[in-house]
Amino acid sequence: PGEELHERAFALAAEVARGALVAQALTKRAVDEGLDLTLSSGLRHEQELFTQVFETEDSRIGVASFLEHGPGKATFTGR
Repeated sequence: PGEELHERAFALAAEVARGALVAQALTKRAVDEGLDLTLSSGLRHEQELFTQVFETEDSRIGVASFLEHGPGKATFTGR
């Protein structure tokens, strides 16, 4: 089981690394910074960061790919 878990963890890490990196970074930032805020301030901060996602090239790629090919088929650039 240890070796199987290790292989699966690496496979998941590789899958995440192919994702929309800017969106992932903004998500991490929302969580990290939101922990020190009140609920209402944290939600407002999350909303501000979420809107930044839609300004990325990866957002346009993801939406176009989803509409054309369905979920999980986009190839992101990290921008």
